Amino acid sequence: MLGVTRKSAFWKVGMIALCLTAGCSNPFSPPNIGPRGGAPIKPLTSPENVLDDFVYAYEQRDFDVYETLLDPDFVFVYFDPDRVEGIETVVVPRDGPSGDLERTRRLLRVFDEIRIPVFRVTEVSVDATGPRVLQKRRVAFQLTLRDLTGDFGYDSFEASGDAMFWFAPSASGGLWHIVRWEDLSNQ
Repeated sequence: MLGVTRKSAFWKVGMIALCLTAGCSNPFSPPNIGPRGGAPIKPLTSPENVLDDFVYAYEQRDFDVYETLLDPDFVFVYFDPDRVEGIETVVVPRDGPSGDLERTRRLLRVFDEIRIPVFRVTEVSVDATGPRVLQKRRVAFQLTLRDLTGDFGYDSFEASGDAMFWFAPSASGGLWHIVRWEDLSNQ
């Protein structure tokens, strides 16, 4: 009986060693898949890294990563051309039942495929008019959303245009976060 136990223990150790040398993967620790198929999530040490992680969060439908990109004072701003009295500026706060986080959670849940084939910084500037000095990045983008499973009527949408992102470093640690995201597409 004792010999069988040792034999099975040696067999298990041998299989583990074989897996480690043969490249077996651990399903409880999957590799990081980053933006554009391979780069890991970048540290939030610059506005450019935050933008790369933003694309990753959308394309991989990773809400947790998206949430870490936003400053506690974050707002999303867009221009609604369908209002009765003309274009209206709409400001969406970060939190709350109709806040950006909840809207993004639903978006990532509804669409099976989200692609941002174009996401290019076209302008870099600084905004020193408020209490914090903010870095600004204007971005040209193209966005494709698809419901491939039909759970939501096989809807698909495409959008393109420009967006402006404002960034600020956190008070502790110097990590950068998005303070304001303004969609300039309908302006």
